[in-house]
Amino acid sequence: MQQHKDILGVCGSQVDGDQQSKYKKPGLIVGAFVSMPFSERSALKIETYYVGKGAVLNEEQADGYVLTVFKTSFHYIEMPFLYNLKLHPKFDIALGIAPSYLIAHKLTGEYFSIDKNLYSMKNFDFQPMGQIDFYLTDKISSSLRYSYSMFDIRKDPMVAWYNNNLSIVFRYKIK
Repeated sequence: MQQHKDILGVCGSQVDGDQQSKYKKPGLIVGAFVSMPFSERSALKIETYYVGKGAVLNEEQADGYVLTVFKTSFHYIEMPFLYNLKLHPKFDIALGIAPSYLIAHKLTGEYFSIDKNLYSMKNFDFQPMGQIDFYLTDKISSSLRYSYSMFDIRKDPMVAWYNNNLSIVFRYKIK
């Protein structure tokens, strides 16, 4: 039987190659998915959602003021295809691929926006994805997931950037 669930979550992201580090850029994840079982223990899960990604570098000044030195904001529509394997009634794992389409992006410095032509981005990204699902009730579940870009997300061949994401997602089953 096919199941439909809504998705709501947060994503901690960084961009490898931009000289920043740590998952300091929070992003929102909102969407839905369907699950089509192959057997009692396995299923194909197809998701579609909006996800905010990027990176940020903040510096605390001597007076306590926090200055945003550099910030990238990427807005993607993502559509993962995941093979889901139930290991226990309360949790399962999923592996797959997540194609993404970049719908908007913005880069900012201390007090200004950076010209998009200086940091032109590719429209598509493909990421292997792995996750662990935890079933809290028969209608509510949560996931811890990790994904990483397979290819450079910038058009500039001299500087390679890769999306690196760690997410916590909550799901609510409608049917």
